[in-house]
Amino acid sequence: MHNDRGIIKWLPFESLTPNKKVIDSILYEKNKMQKPILSLEQQQEIEEKLVEAFYEQIEITFKIYKNGYIKTITSSILEIDGTYKKIILKNKDTILFSQIIEIML
Repeated sequence: MHNDRGIIKWLPFESLTPNKKVIDSILYEKNKMQKPILSLEQQQEIEEKLVEAFYEQIEITFKIYKNGYIKTITSSILEIDGTYKKIILKNKDTILFSQIIEIML
């Protein structure tokens, strides 16, 4: 007959649980990357795609750099705010021009 101790065998690992947050935080910080530097041509291409997507109201995919990570957002553009250099998307996200790394139509 098999005698399983159930949850009792996992009790020693309960003491490690508070350290999980610290470990996760260290891994999060370790995996951060520096923001890629865009050439003038890349910046110009991004601007052209932004204007095209805005006037044609097509859905586009943005690759943005935020807090050390590259994230992908897909939406159409609701408003381009040149004064504050930001883009308001239909899904209610706001992207700063300086965060954009790539745009795919």
